[in-house]
Amino acid sequence: MTVATQRRRVLCVLPQLNATAAPVLTNVVDEWIYALAHHCEVSVVDRDFDFKAVCDELQPDFVIFSAVHSGRPLRLNITNIDTYPEIPRALYFNCDPHDPMRPLTLSAVTEYGIDTIFCFGLEHLQHMPELSQFTCFVIPKFIDPEIFHDYNLEKIIPVNIMSGHLFPSFYPWRAKLTHEVQHLFPTLIYTHPGYSLQDRRPFEIRDAKYAQLISQSYFSAADTTRLDYVVRKHLEIPASGTVLLAPDSDRLREYGFADMQNCIMGSGKELYQKINEVSKDLDLYSDIRRKGYELVHSRYTRQAWTYIADWYECRRAVRSGEVVRQINWFGKFEIVPMQSHSAVFVNMAIPDSPMSAVLRSARSAILEGGDLKEVAQTLKELSTWIGHIAEPWILLGIISLLEGNAGEAAILLSRRSNLQGSSSPALAQIDPVEIAWLLLLSDIIGDKDLRVFLLEQAKTVPHVSIRRTKWLIEANELADLSDDASLDGPLPGDCLSIAWIGNEDLDSWLDLMARLLRANNRHERALDIEGLLAMRVRSVGPTNTEAATV
Repeated sequence: MTVATQRRRVLCVLPQLNATAAPVLTNVVDEWIYALAHHCEVSVVDRDFDFKAVCDELQPDFVIFSAVHSGRPLRLNITNIDTYPEIPRALYFNCDPHDPMRPLTLSAVTEYGIDTIFCFGLEHLQHMPELSQFTCFVIPKFIDPEIFHDYNLEKIIPVNIMSGHLFPSFYPWRAKLTHEVQHLFPTLIYTHPGYSLQDRRPFEIRDAKYAQLISQSYFSAADTTRLDYVVRKHLEIPASGTVLLAPDSDRLREYGFADMQNCIMGSGKELYQKINEVSKDLDLYSDIRRKGYELVHSRYTRQAWTYIADWYECRRAVRSGEVVRQINWFGKFEIVPMQSHSAVFVNMAIPDSPMSAVLRSARSAILEGGDLKEVAQTLKELSTWIGHIAEPWILLGIISLLEGNAGEAAILLSRRSNLQGSSSPALAQIDPVEIAWLLLLSDIIGDKDLRVFLLEQAKTVPHVSIRRTKWLIEANELADLSDDASLDGPLPGDCLSIAWIGNEDLDSWLDLMARLLRANNRHERALDIEGLLAMRVRSVGPTNTEAATV
């Protein structure tokens, strides 16, 4: 990695702030700006602007765009965005991996000329398989050591559970702990103050007072969610001089946490026995507490968060025929020769999360003709984990079409965008794969107005699923596809999708279309596709139903 000889100028472009968001949310979503300011000269724009004019004035070395999310939900109107293409542009994907506004962010990637994505954990790559088509780097979360440090206060709270009653279906380990641990050890349960100004609850504590409350506790708990990912609280607790209680998780181990060494991991009786054991041995408690504190303050502070600045120094030193690669997630950057299949990481294997494992299995069952009733039941259960997880709805909508239930499919495939649009039309961006399936649905039910609307929406979010669907519903005769490479897979400039079905290989998609059309009484069209598929199989042989990008 090249060492910077001067502080680089970075332009940070943020969506407009949510005026109704509570400080507990707005402080968190903008924290990365202050971390980056330790290492670069930062300028921030969060209103509509002329890209050329701002670059002429500020002369940034590179530009970082923030994701769209509930804290900053409104994308900016940026004119002259195509100017200065030589200035590196990256996205900091600072939203939940299941955030319903992700299509707004992903459409901006293409529109703004972004070529690099920074994810704050593996969770984004786990839950959006199309990100593997892009240059993505994984960097850790961090804390502000000015707030989260040991205040040397008397410890008067045995066990502390912050936000103990919030979203129990999404934080089941914490919900179970909250119910059980209070019968074994004196426990303080702090109610979450709310994310909205209209919904703020009394007795809110935040910033230093929040850290001091943690610091006065012997133990404090943080869950990794149903999706199993690290949250800020996993760092804030040990950084405040308190022993972290957490579920057993490989994601925590990737941060350097180790059970009974710098934290306590486990569930149920095993966890409570560990708490009891450590509580009786003050030397052991002090050792675990000290090592947890040192881990966070040595690796995961604003001052140590040099990843984006380091990436830029590596990027600017790249010569023709070379690319930047990260040495595993959270690792340093290096310059390597460009190869046709070079990995972004030295170790590219992305493990499944509990959610992505279900979605991957459902995808395979749909493409391979598996037991759809069982799959649908699993997806319905998954959709109860938290109210806005959209991926199960898309797959359930496809299953409804395969069952010949177009009415139910219409509800499921449009649910996410309708829910978003109910608060503001500006948030109702339709995902490209949602467009493709709704476009097919419009053809099946003969809704010309819906078809016109969707074709207009499709103009700004090119995607292979849309190109295939347009070919299917517009072609008079389904001729050989060997001369149309645009239907084979993703093209440069395509928009990314949050969906798990949409970029499978062409033969798998043709087979799916044939089954789906037969289920909806489009037998002649289904027969045409089956004939075309048979011809393709004879000429090129069978293909793997799993797309290479999933």
